[in-house]
Amino acid sequence: MTKADTLRLRDVRDAYRLIGECRDLGGDPTLWRRHMLAGAQRLFGATQVAGGEGQLCGPTGPIRALSAFDVTDDPVVHAAFVAYHRAAGPAHDPYWRALARVPGHLVTLARRQLVADGDWFRSHSYQAFREPGRIQHELSSVMALSADGGMSIVSLNRIVGEADFSAREQSLLHFFHGELGRLIGGALASAAEPAPDSLSPRLRQTLRCLVEGDSEKQIAARLGLSQATVHQYVKMLYGRFGVRSRAQLLAHVLKRVRRERWRGFV
Repeated sequence: MTKADTLRLRDVRDAYRLIGECRDLGGDPTLWRRHMLAGAQRLFGATQVAGGEGQLCGPTGPIRALSAFDVTDDPVVHAAFVAYHRAAGPAHDPYWRALARVPGHLVTLARRQLVADGDWFRSHSYQAFREPGRIQHELSSVMALSADGGMSIVSLNRIVGEADFSAREQSLLHFFHGELGRLIGGALASAAEPAPDSLSPRLRQTLRCLVEGDSEKQIAARLGLSQATVHQYVKMLYGRFGVRSRAQLLAHVLKRVRRERWRGFV
């Protein structure tokens, strides 16, 4: 690796600044993810930056998209991205199928490092979804988020005539995604975690009462339920949100939902 390929202090500083901005929006998985992609487009000078969360189906794939966003100034490139995901996206893509087979908690590799040019340019994924927007260079990073195959994805694209991604840019994306990814599910909301408004009516009511400071006895009286039933609902909420105490539950939920939104949950 040459000096030109190593990360610079400015690279690290810019990466942390963008991560800090994402943390300010961290309660909404759509807002922070879109802000991150727009920032990454500036950071890397890419034609398109795409990303989201996915689920690895089995040890070696395929990858199923749970959320998918892109940022680009080119409407043709964006239209191809939408069509790609409507047509099962990474499930039949030779680049992403190869990427899913690479072991490691965090993997950052360019298309050319996994799929030969001849095979790639003959593939349906290239001809139907990259060639219309003249996408030529791809660099993607995948980070495991959970033991059941949940993952975070960031992908950079450049068009014909633009420079391929350098070793330094590959290192920067690997570093950036590693630092960002460890916050997903904590300071940064995950698209895979349950949302309060996806709960059953009784669980929403119980959660609202907890947020408003009621004890289990008070919740039972307020909702006309037995204390045993309320206690069972509280345990179910702990399980749904992956917490072990009321304090953890409230801290987790209040990061995600503004207090004024609770009015619509009953």
